Amino acid sequence: MVKQLIEGDRLFFIAESLAKDFSLFPQVAQEEQPVPGLLSDRDINRRQEELRELNIDAYIEAVVTPAEDQSRTAAPAIIRQLGRVLEEQSSGPYYQALVLMNFGEGVEREIGFIAQDRTVELGSWMPEHHLRAADFIDRCSSRALPIVSFMDTPGADPREEANINNQAHSISRLIAEMSNVDVPNVGLVYGIGYSGGAIPLAASNVILSLRDGIFSTIQPAGLANIARRLNLSWQECAKYVGVSPYELHAQGNIDAIVDYSPTDAPDKLENLRLALIHSIVNVESRTKEFVADNPYIMDHYRQSLLRYLKPSQQLQAMQSSASLALTRNPTEYLNVFGVAFRYLRYLQVRKRIKATSTQQYGRLAEQEVPAGELHTRADRERQQTFLYWLQDPDRVVYDEALSKAWRNYQDKRQAMNDERGRIAQMIFGEPKQNYENARANLLSTVGVFLYNRWKKEARGNLEALQQYLQDDVATRQILQLSEVTDAAALLNAIVNDTALKDQLYDQFSHEGRKLLDAGAVEGSVSGFVAKQLVAELNMLIANGALDGDNSMAANRRFLNSRLPGLIPPPVVGAKPVVLAELSVLDILLNEELRADFILECKNLLLFDSVYDRVIDSLDSVAAEAQASQALSQASLVRLLDQTLTQVMGTDEPVSAAREQLFDWHQRVMKMPKGVEFFRTVEEWKKLSFAHLADALFVVVTHVFGVLTPSLIGAERDGKTYQGKIAPRNIGRRKDFWNRLDMAYNDLQMQDVLRLIRKDHQFTYNDIIEQFFEDWEPCFDDLLSSDPCSFPGFRVSIESALNKGLPPCGVVTGFANVKAMQNTKVGVVMSNVQFQAGAFDMASAEKVIRLLLECAEQHLPVVCFISSGGMQTKEGAGALFSMAAVNDRITRFVRDHDLPMIVFGYGDCTGGAQASFVTHPLVQTYYWSGTSMPFAGQIVVPSNLPLRSIMSNYLSANEGAMQGLVKHPFYPTIDESLRGVDATIPVADETVDDVMTRILQGRLVNQRPVVVAHRPIYTDQDLVRPVRKVLIHARGCTAAKLIRIAQQQNIQVVLVQSDPDMESAAVDQLTDNDTLVCIGGNTPDESYLNAQSVLNVAENQGADSLHPGIGFLSENSGFAELVRSHGINFIGPPVASMETMGNKSNAINTALRLNVPVVPGSHGIMTDVDRASEVAAEIGYPILIKAVHGGGGKGIQVVESPSEFQQLFHRVGIEARSAFGNGDVYLEKYVTSLRHIEAQLLRDTHGNTHVLGIRDCSVQRDKQKVIEESASTTLPEELLQQVIRSTADIANEVGYVGAGTVEFIYDLAANAVYFMEMNTRLQVEHPVTEWVSGIDIVAQQFRIAAGESIADLTVQNNGYAMEARINAERILKQGDGSLAFRPHPGEVETCHFPEEEGVEIIAAVGPGKFISPYYDSMVAQIIVHAESREAAAAKLADYLGRIELSGICTNIPLLRKVLVDEVFLAGVYDTNYLPELLQRLDIDQLIEAIEQGSGAANAGIDLDSLRIEASDELKVLAPATAIFYSTPSPSEPEYVSVGDEIAVDHTLCQLEAMKIFSPLSLADFNTDGDLYDPSKRYQVTRINMSNGQQVNVGDLLFVVKPV
Repeated sequence: MVKQLIEGDRLFFIAESLAKDFSLFPQVAQEEQPVPGLLSDRDINRRQEELRELNIDAYIEAVVTPAEDQSRTAAPAIIRQLGRVLEEQSSGPYYQALVLMNFGEGVEREIGFIAQDRTVELGSWMPEHHLRAADFIDRCSSRALPIVSFMDTPGADPREEANINNQAHSISRLIAEMSNVDVPNVGLVYGIGYSGGAIPLAASNVILSLRDGIFSTIQPAGLANIARRLNLSWQECAKYVGVSPYELHAQGNIDAIVDYSPTDAPDKLENLRLALIHSIVNVESRTKEFVADNPYIMDHYRQSLLRYLKPSQQLQAMQSSASLALTRNPTEYLNVFGVAFRYLRYLQVRKRIKATSTQQYGRLAEQEVPAGELHTRADRERQQTFLYWLQDPDRVVYDEALSKAWRNYQDKRQAMNDERGRIAQMIFGEPKQNYENARANLLSTVGVFLYNRWKKEARGNLEALQQYLQDDVATRQILQLSEVTDAAALLNAIVNDTALKDQLYDQFSHEGRKLLDAGAVEGSVSGFVAKQLVAELNMLIANGALDGDNSMAANRRFLNSRLPGLIPPPVVGAKPVVLAELSVLDILLNEELRADFILECKNLLLFDSVYDRVIDSLDSVAAEAQASQALSQASLVRLLDQTLTQVMGTDEPVSAAREQLFDWHQRVMKMPKGVEFFRTVEEWKKLSFAHLADALFVVVTHVFGVLTPSLIGAERDGKTYQGKIAPRNIGRRKDFWNRLDMAYNDLQMQDVLRLIRKDHQFTYNDIIEQFFEDWEPCFDDLLSSDPCSFPGFRVSIESALNKGLPPCGVVTGFANVKAMQNTKVGVVMSNVQFQAGAFDMASAEKVIRLLLECAEQHLPVVCFISSGGMQTKEGAGALFSMAAVNDRITRFVRDHDLPMIVFGYGDCTGGAQASFVTHPLVQTYYWSGTSMPFAGQIVVPSNLPLRSIMSNYLSANEGAMQGLVKHPFYPTIDESLRGVDATIPVADETVDDVMTRILQGRLVNQRPVVVAHRPIYTDQDLVRPVRKVLIHARGCTAAKLIRIAQQQNIQVVLVQSDPDMESAAVDQLTDNDTLVCIGGNTPDESYLNAQSVLNVAENQGADSLHPGIGFLSENSGFAELVRSHGINFIGPPVASMETMGNKSNAINTALRLNVPVVPGSHGIMTDVDRASEVAAEIGYPILIKAVHGGGGKGIQVVESPSEFQQLFHRVGIEARSAFGNGDVYLEKYVTSLRHIEAQLLRDTHGNTHVLGIRDCSVQRDKQKVIEESASTTLPEELLQQVIRSTADIANEVGYVGAGTVEFIYDLAANAVYFMEMNTRLQVEHPVTEWVSGIDIVAQQFRIAAGESIADLTVQNNGYAMEARINAERILKQGDGSLAFRPHPGEVETCHFPEEEGVEIIAAVGPGKFISPYYDSMVAQIIVHAESREAAAAKLADYLGRIELSGICTNIPLLRKVLVDEVFLAGVYDTNYLPELLQRLDIDQLIEAIEQGSGAANAGIDLDSLRIEASDELKVLAPATAIFYSTPSPSEPEYVSVGDEIAVDHTLCQLEAMKIFSPLSLADFNTDGDLYDPSKRYQVTRINMSNGQQVNVGDLLFVVKPV
């Protein structure tokens, strides 16, 4: 097929030559200022020379630190000052605005701004933010508004969720939109401009930078990871590539530098405003000149217009499957200047790409790669970290465990010298043995304290400590911070002694030199400066040669002599220390213990090595652990022995090391809370192995904390080994069991992929041989120009040339497709043999030139891409390769009607993935087994599950690709992957199939993927006897369900969160039942994780699942998920749940059945006049409700017609602002009502029974408090209406199981209205059980088994009443109102008398802990009697005999209700309880609640707060709660160590049961002034971390009066 070259296409073909000398900035002499607000070339060159002379640390401080400063003003705040903001929107880190800017001479123009907001997620965008930016760009373009983009991001979000949602694709689309926009756009490096987060905004006509902006292909730390074999630190990488705007300008990567920084005075902002305005004007002026000077642009515009008017079928097909914005109507179609803007933008981007050729390249003689400083820097930082600790070691008194262990050791040591008779020995033990035990405990306590105190520095610090302890004389040379009494005088003495200053300056670190450069100081210096100065001197003492002798003693003597009186001589030998001043170092240097601590260091180092290698070896046990949820004794022995062999080496006997490890392990486990040590290790170790799934660390903790002790017991004591992997404290992890299953799969699949790739390596030559013939390479002479002279990069180029390999990331050429005769195509293939196929600037030039050639010959292009990303060693210039190639693809496809097919394989990631592989107009396919993340794991500091990055899984995600294809070189890969996960999607198309179909012009939107489906189950398939049920409930609900299941001889699998693992419900389980920890603390972390619940059910072989009450019990999606896996969900059909769970559907169902509903509009009201008419028909007062309302927003009471219109509009505006939707409806406001509900049962055979009603009108804040089996006010005819309506609704929706239909009884209108249906069990169901004689839960199990309830006999026997006991207390607010506050904590005494006619459902017991994470109900008490009066009296009497202390409860309030005359008379509504509280003596009620808890005499005195032998005071937790040190994650902490505060200053927030309470010292002064209000206090210690649970009496802070 031949195409006649059209004159208009010349633009495409001459672009390459034009780009070389093109600039949108006028060329001026360097002395001049080219554009107002910009730095001149002379200033730029001068500053560049200054940066070149800086050492690395000074460079980082001058260039990187200002840009990364967290206090830097965010971009949106600056944009708002550039003009009048007409409109702005933000979403997380995304910001957009329309700003009216003054262009001078009376001209104002509207400008579109896009920015990254660093105050949220540091400015990292998710896919939705890139897509929002693309939409905003399209909107600005359609309105002919110039666009300015502010870059301020460490990069686009590379984590799991971003990958699943097509992050690379969203970036590629934004690059395409920015490149294709037909208005001027200006990019500004405002702060940080890194990676794929910056490049879409840099695809601009002009790129500017602030003076202190930075810009590069990747974060320097990521580049250091990539170049790690070169021993380069990230600081070196930053300087090598040049990230400052001055270096970027010299490299040609930015156009100009704005003379402005956010730290400047406000008046300097005018420079930024002028720079932006004149940049836009310059672009427009140069564009006008270009159009005037190049008439063929009109021809190009004519051709573009023809393509718009008469697009080819091929173009229509390609564009229909693309997300790229298209002109929707002729009015918005671009003019000739729009074409020129985008064309000149490409020229500006293209000129930044610099490659060279083999002819121009000068070969090097063999050279050495410069030695990096990574190891030296790391060693220095390690030593400095240790010396920081050594000069100011922890005080023992601050840690309770250390303090107890030391005192116990001292006591037992003293007792060895005491006379002790045989009887005393029997009671207290033999003194020597007690001493040895105390000594062992002290060693372990100090060892594990230091290990977890130092965390990731533990290995280096332990190695250093071991050396220092072996020479305690040397250790005592270290200058203690406490020895420097006047740091300011010491600093001044050094500064004023010129010779000494010069000597120290040469050996100080960069930070130390800054202290000396600052000169003499007046007054005192901060604690930080003192600490830094002492640390610098200690580094010299440890490493220097200050007086010709490099010994520590000589260095200390030198400093003593030169700085007399300021640096004292070292203490010789041990010194007596009082407990208040005793440090951990004092214990370590104790002559009786020092040798033992040296051995303890070795033990901890051994454990550290074993721990790390166990993590690395988890793949060897993943299959077994996943299949059996256990690890056999043989497997554990093999795992430990393998790791010990790696640690010790083959020459050392493993048995001795194993015994050493086991001895140490047993000693640690004997410590109080010894197993907590391993959980603490887990929390910080996972940060060092960020690539590993979080769930696997729980398994590692279980291995060390549970399985290893069992193994030791089996080997040493002959006990039975227990290898079950059943962790009890999983921690705050969401969806643990599902994530663990995914992690096991990932370990096995990674092994599969690793082995296949190792055994079947292939190159681009194999791809040519497989798919093409008549291969013609082109542009083989192009290679990287190594613009940054990055260490080792040119050596790699030389090596490739020596081997005859192309020294470039891609190979290009022409060939005929084997599968199609005489079909010639252009071909691009990754050259993975060079730099892992990294896409360098030479690669970009090759692809661009190939596209040009293919356009001229009218040839399609086929690509095979496996790339680690852009060539980061080329610096910022490599980013523009992404924009240039992306733009050329758009023009190639749109302007020439040619397809481009890309096959991703291997590791297809980074810039290549995010620029052209996922281009919206490209036909993208991936081979099976491809890793296709936006950013590779090597630079992403978090776990990327294969489900988020692997082509097979992502093929099912909409928009991820056109399709998955079979791997042509790994024919067994799909079978191997399915051997791990039978449900993984696999392909049924081949590469040849795809090429043939597309090259023949058949573009389709389908994704030809085959997915392995599970068997399909119908509801009827799952109706079967219940043998083993998973109970998904907690608290009282779990207690009731377990009891009934056991009575029915059903095995129970109970899932519980971490806090519930010791619950009363757990105590009910028998040996026949199973307990599984679901993990997490909050509902979101635990019970709401549907996939994990399902995973447990499958692993434990449950045939049924009871969803309990709350959580997921009414979630139709959960019910469907459970049933789809062949497990019976004990509840109604999904259709019934969806119908009655949707308020609109439920109301329409009721209306269809003529069941009365609350009068209202029963539909959305948009017209205020019509709404006013409907309101009049309903009758005032009425409610205006937002359709999507919630949380108290979007609801308004309207009392009269006069205020209706105003309030109608207000609710709509509020709803639109809060929920993004302003739809509202009307409903009658029922002011006086009773809450009535009807209990029903319905079986699978269609039999329906309404068991009776309940009245739940005694409520507080919509929460039921007392429920009863009948209503004192509901007339008989309305009762029958309720029963009839309940049955009708159940029959209409095909309900199955137990359910409740709730009604409002409008007392004024004497009418009942349908309110809602609860498609689950209700808390108050026992009330109906007692009166009806029907065991509702037992019937749920029967119905689930398919049994009939046709013969069920429903009784009406007497009266039943239930009271809910809540753990709560009442507080009087400052305004006199009452606040009910949860009161979690440990139950001290608990006794519920067992009596006839009383049912107890309790979630409490003696010693049980009431968690702060869930609702406050701790027990349900149900009584049955002949009458209501008798039931009330019986319940009140019973409540008075309950013994429950340790927590406050509402029992006194419940008893008040039950004897109240209004309640007993039965004439009240749902406002009853608030009204009762107004009538009661509240002080008396509060006192009764407090006395009932046993807390009345539990006061704290000042002596209990004092820290021994100091003026410091403890601040103890007043209640069990969650500790929050900051108002929100993005805000600063309430206090920091060293802060001076008043007693009313907020220290933290404590959260219990979703109630947040600020805590200050003044809160403790209720019974006297524990903390003197007239004084200020300094915070000396913060003992808790954010989000940590605290119990009553836990140490939160240490303060001291100032």
